[in-house]
Amino acid sequence: MKNKLIVLEIILIVLAINCKAQSNFDLESLLKIEDYSYGTLEMKVIPFGLGKEIPVGNIKDDGTIQFEWPEINLKSIESSNIFMEPIKTALLGMNYCEDDQIEENSENCTIVNTQFIYLYKAEKQVGVLFPATDRALLDNEPANIYSDLTPGSSLSWFYSSGECNFKAKCEEQLEWEGKYNFDRENVYDIHLKKGWNIVQYTLAEIEEFKDENGKGKMEKKVQMKTLDRIPENIKWHIKTFVKM
Repeated sequence: MKNKLIVLEIILIVLAINCKAQSNFDLESLLKIEDYSYGTLEMKVIPFGLGKEIPVGNIKDDGTIQFEWPEINLKSIESSNIFMEPIKTALLGMNYCEDDQIEENSENCTIVNTQFIYLYKAEKQVGVLFPATDRALLDNEPANIYSDLTPGSSLSWFYSSGECNFKAKCEEQLEWEGKYNFDRENVYDIHLKKGWNIVQYTLAEIEEFKDENGKGKMEKKVQMKTLDRIPENIKWHIKTFVKM
């Protein structure tokens, strides 16, 4: 009997080590969706294109979220290199940043943003799970300057091929005669480890203007930083694609 207990303890320790190695963040508190009524759902991410879905956990009947981020081998994922980008390219996107505004930029690794956590029921994609301080952030369209913008924070998961950092305070003057003239600021404090990482995006300030086409809103101050745990002010929102 004693030998059986020892074996059981060893198995539990090994399982704990494996689970810890799957991600670069701690989930100390219970993650739960308020007023949940969709039954059991599977969560997947699609950072490498359709047909290459990666299961990352599930949502239980009571709305409890159980993440299980797996270890992945990029070499075993067909054309994964097409989706992996240098950290500067992936973070800045279409935004501009002067070289002297960049404090740190690792060039020895590549990353990819999962963007959305997709939800599945009976192998059918039924919606997305959106972690944010406000559900309205899901409808933000910064590229459309005449759409509404809601300030707040949201989370996404990045996969990194190795340890890499990007730290910068990027300032750019945006001007359109007769419409707007302001300084936009994007602040990055990103420190990634190999594997899955949480990145928080925060729209801190909005610039508003008005012209003959109506009222407009633009991002004025944006902050992006890595986290090792999920903030308490983050709520879990679901947007469905089908009637459930």
